[in-house]
Parts: sequence; structure tokens; C-alpha cells
Amino acid sequence: MINPSVESHALSLAAYMPDGDLFEAKNISDSNFRQLLRGFAGELFTAQGYLITLEDEYFPDATNLFLDEWEQALGIPDECLSGSGTNDERRRDILVKLAALGVQTKEDFISLAEIFGVTITILTGDEAGSFTMSFPLIFFNTPSDSRYTIIVNFPLPTGGFFIYNFPINFGDATQSILRCLFRRLKPANCQVIFRSA
Repeated sequence: MINPSVESHALSLAAYMPDGDLFEAKNISDSNFRQLLRGFAGELFTAQGYLITLEDEYFPDATNLFLDEWEQALGIPDECLSGSGTNDERRRDILVKLAALGVQTKEDFISLAEIFGVTITILTGDEAGSFTMSFPLIFFNTPSDSRYTIIVNFPLPTGGFFIYNFPINFGDATQSILRCLFRRLKPANCQVIFRSA
């Protein structure tokens, strides 16, 4: 039985050929020439399937087949992203790494956290003034002290609270990854302080 898709490709190939005595067998179903066209059509059909797969798998937010290639191109694993986990986690890490290429503003950092499903707020030291983190009390005495400080507020889990003092890091694996990323992506002349709000 002839594959209908292959036959439609063969018909399309025949339509592109000129008429005349030399090519009259192009439309005769059992001719050798039509069999040749079906052979070409089968390869075209296969190539079309590869192209459809490539189209479906090309973008990093949908791929399963090209995860290794995306990770290799972006340098995953690195000190923040492990390159392991489920395909969903690996796709998320690829998107995070791509998003991190353009991080420049507070809004960019907030958008990066949103990829993980975390809503954060960010203040500059100027905006925060002084604040308490259990221990130590942080004061910014001059504008130059505070200007180059980024304060990242992570939300506490519902009903959660921290009973230990700074600088012990709390939070789940997602917050650990975000801390690592933010420390890497911050401007070189800035410090980042993480706190829970």
C-alpha cells in the first residue's frame, strides 16, 4: 500500500515537471518514472518530518531533544545551575541562563526570580535607609555607603519565620540558586544583601 503523504509528495514533484513525451510517465501510477518520484517523495517526506521536529524542539522552553545542546552552549552546569533534574527544571535553567544575559535593572532581577515562581522585592541601600536583620543592625551612614547596596527581599513561606540570626542562609533550593545568580549578576561595585520579608 502506498503512503498517502508520500503519494501527495510524488504528485507535487510530478506537477513541477514539464509535459511532453519525455515526462509522460510521471502520472502513470505503475511506471518506473513514477516509482522514482515516489522514492524521492519518501525522502522529502522524511526530511519534512525532521523539519517539523526541529521546529517543535528548537526553542528552549519546549525542547526535550536539544537540552544537552542548549546547556552546552550556555555553559551549564556552572556554580549556580546543576544541569540535572527533570526536563522541566533543565528547561527552566536554560531560560534563566538566557535571561541572565541581559540583567541590568531591578526589574530584570525581579523577572529572573519570577521564572522560578518567586516574587521578590528589591531596594537599593538609598531606599532602605537602615534596617534590622536580627544581627547585626545595618546602618548606612553616608550616601556612598548605601548607593552600591542591593537588598533582595524574599517572601517568607506562609506561617514561616526565622529563629536564627544573620548570616545563616535560609530558604529552599530555589532561593539558593537565586542567591548564587544574583551574586554573579550584580554589578561588580555593588554588594547584595538577602533578607526575608
